[in-house]
Amino acid sequence: MVDGKLRPSMPDLLFELGCEELPASSVARAADDLKTLVCSQLEQANLGCAEAAVYSTPRRLILSVSGIASVQPDEEKRQRGPKIAAAFDDSGAPTKALAGFCRGQGIEPDTVVKEGDYVWIDKVIKGRSAGEVLAEILPAAVQGIKFDKTMRWASGKLRFARPIRWMVACLDGAAVDFEVEGIRAGLESRGHRFSSEGTFAVDSLDSLLKGLRERSVEPDPEVRRSRIVEQALEVSGGLAVLEEALVDENTHLTENPRALLGDFPESFLELPEPVLITAMAKHERFFPVRGENGSLKNQFVSVWNGGEEETVRRGNQWVLGARFNDAKFFFDEDSQHDLDYFLAKTEAMSFQEQLGSVRSKSDRLAELTAAIATDAGLPDQAENAKRAGLYSKADLSSGLVSELASLQGVVGGEYAKREGFAEEVCVALSQQYQLNQSPTTDGEKLGVCLLCADQVDKLVGYLGLGLAPTGSSDPFGLRRAVSLLIEAAEIEGLAPNGWAGIFEKAKSLYSDQSVELPEESESELADIFAQRLRAHYQDRRFDLLDAALTTDLLNPKTVAGRLAVLESIADDHELIQALCRPINIVASAEEKGMGPFDQTAPLSLETPEEKELQAAAQAVEGASLEAASLSGLKSPINAFFDSTMVMVDDDAVRNTRLTLLAGLCSTLMSIGDVRKIVIEG
Repeated sequence: MVDGKLRPSMPDLLFELGCEELPASSVARAADDLKTLVCSQLEQANLGCAEAAVYSTPRRLILSVSGIASVQPDEEKRQRGPKIAAAFDDSGAPTKALAGFCRGQGIEPDTVVKEGDYVWIDKVIKGRSAGEVLAEILPAAVQGIKFDKTMRWASGKLRFARPIRWMVACLDGAAVDFEVEGIRAGLESRGHRFSSEGTFAVDSLDSLLKGLRERSVEPDPEVRRSRIVEQALEVSGGLAVLEEALVDENTHLTENPRALLGDFPESFLELPEPVLITAMAKHERFFPVRGENGSLKNQFVSVWNGGEEETVRRGNQWVLGARFNDAKFFFDEDSQHDLDYFLAKTEAMSFQEQLGSVRSKSDRLAELTAAIATDAGLPDQAENAKRAGLYSKADLSSGLVSELASLQGVVGGEYAKREGFAEEVCVALSQQYQLNQSPTTDGEKLGVCLLCADQVDKLVGYLGLGLAPTGSSDPFGLRRAVSLLIEAAEIEGLAPNGWAGIFEKAKSLYSDQSVELPEESESELADIFAQRLRAHYQDRRFDLLDAALTTDLLNPKTVAGRLAVLESIADDHELIQALCRPINIVASAEEKGMGPFDQTAPLSLETPEEKELQAAAQAVEGASLEAASLSGLKSPINAFFDSTMVMVDDDAVRNTRLTLLAGLCSTLMSIGDVRKIVIEG
């Protein structure tokens, strides 16, 4: 009771979507999508959503929502009918048009209201029950969950990550009746695929969680994660290498995880560590084990989800041993050759039909990497940079990379180390495919330079062939390439003058190889930079970003500096208005065909306001444009415009004043187009 009245019923919702094993990378995101979709629709339906919780395993997404109203509130709605002239005849009697309208609305003609040119009715729409509304919301939410890859099964039309097998939909103990792809929602769930048979009844979240745990399913991913970490450390004596991403992956691969220690022959330890770790972690989802001295042991920890323990252990050991055997075969075969041999073999590998071979790309990367390193203040590393670029793709023709494709670059670094290459070159080769945003050593910095050279070469080549991204299609990853260049430019010292010069260098290198690329690609490149800069700064004010994205888009450092200055003056509305005045009048003059204005010519200034504005402009020109320096322009600009007529009939005077303002505009436009800043109020 509340104030002597019965509290309205607030039932709880339980929804479980059961399916075949989802991809581990999709589980958490799909659960969040389900929660967002259902709760947003409940709010739109005026049913409320006080609190929601999600649970997830590879085979199920579970949503619990509390604080749902049992029925929608009634809604009063005013609805327009026919025009008054059409609703009544000359005698004032209802016409057939009005009668038909009223009949459709379930009312009598004498209840309509005349207002303006139309008749109106005030209609009360009765609220529907929560169960009735949820029978529409839940299937729509299932269909709205997004996945990277989807499939259809049987004769259905729904696209989902995996086939749906069962659904539980329970509102305050009662079933919500609907179906998706022939699967009808009910009140029965299922336990672990291998450890539990049949179904069991549920009527609440508590009964579902209890029933699942009794049937070898832990529905809470955080509990599963903790269990994996604790058990992996326990069975390995605290020596398992528990990379966060791999722990997460195993969490979403299992419903009842248990850690298991296995081993492999010590002879495989002769393989390079990256090969062993990749085979264990990336291919088999096993955790490597390091000894107390930091070197790898011939052990691993696997996470198993069911079956007989010793059988699972032997199976895991056999699978890993087979993969190590294959890797060792290719490693031994590769050991008979040096990197020059593999570099020569890339002549038979096509980078792109019209852009030449991977071997010719390597020659371009050698020069580009050296140029980027020199610009980044590493001239003493130019030769190492050139060597890293030259051999960067050599390992693509090796047997080991053909077996373990994810090790490209890493294998090249290991083989270079074996041949006695400089450490900086070895590090650069091994890190060329991952952007290290905090490089400290010269080798790590060269790795970033090499990665950037690769992106520049790809962009110049593909855009030159007219293969720019369109819509959502970007088959060559050109948008991602630009994003990497933008992120790399944030590293101190890298690309201090932007990427324009490097792009010109790349184009000339193609030309040296008799690959001529058209000029049109330059505008497409600027467009992609503008798009990716907007995405990079998506959390910033749109108008300020729009103002900053004027020119020099291939220099992310310049754009970042502009944005910082614009943000520092964004709230000074009087300053912004003052800065817009010279820009607007010069732009208007240019539209009328006046100019160009020779800003290098001496000016014959007469009034104190002209001279004061020139002095203020000269003080700002070449200075670091910040809020403080820009604020000093507010008073001289306003004083000049308040006392001076610019567009006078005297050509010489008008030209002098416009030239003065044009010089100031050039300085102001270096921080962006302040006219695009939105002033509210």
